[in-house]
Amino acid sequence: MKTLDGVQILLKDGYGLCHISNFSGELKLAIRKHLSRICHGEIHSTSVYGMYRYKPTVRAFLERYEKKPPKTQKGMIGEFLSHVIINELFDDFETASPFFNLEEKSIKKGFDLLLYSTLSRNVWITEVKSGELRKGKDENETTRSLLNTAYNDLRLRLNENEMNHWNNAMNAASIAVSNHRSYKDVVLKILAEEGEKTYEKKASSIDNYVFFISNLFYDVSFKTIEKTVMDFHNHVIDKKEFADVFSFSIQKSTLRKVVEFLIEESK
Repeated sequence: MKTLDGVQILLKDGYGLCHISNFSGELKLAIRKHLSRICHGEIHSTSVYGMYRYKPTVRAFLERYEKKPPKTQKGMIGEFLSHVIINELFDDFETASPFFNLEEKSIKKGFDLLLYSTLSRNVWITEVKSGELRKGKDENETTRSLLNTAYNDLRLRLNENEMNHWNNAMNAASIAVSNHRSYKDVVLKILAEEGEKTYEKKASSIDNYVFFISNLFYDVSFKTIEKTVMDFHNHVIDKKEFADVFSFSIQKSTLRKVVEFLIEESK
């Protein structure tokens, strides 16, 4: 398994935890390495056009971030960290959607993130929920709350016959995955088939592979909340509402270091 200085990761069967204890030089290098691809998609990340290069992309990220309310800002950083961690540390998953909204500078509509499993050749629909310690709740209760919110939101979306979710997903995947990747057609075919089911009013969460991520901005040892994540995962599996489930919890003491790093990088 890959490692990253300052980042402890634990992966079990169906769930995992990640604790960012130190905003290390390796983590900064990972952000520099992946940022353009994360934000614009793989097709544009190697573009000769200046607007897709690293520094303009950092500035575009901050322009979006700085105009958002605090709750949305937490969500943006949490989703961004999810991209970085998955790109850097997960061997079997490839991101198949860009971080930036394609049409405007608001938050994305539909699905937060699309992942493609190179092992199972399935698309995993991903929902990310982020926040600080909830008032009157400890780290376990807050993590459970974030994961439950991700579960409820995604279950609702996957069972409603809304074609726009899948149109947006296909548009996102078409620029997130390079034409040179052997799995691009597979991803688009899977998404198109799900879109067809909404057209036929046959949308069902049971057809979908789902990936739930909680981002808790609070300094804890991930071992203290492993049981919470495992119990959540087993509870969702027992419901048999999805084709398969992966549950993942990220903890970082504060989002400020990420923002401060990006501000410094933009200069």
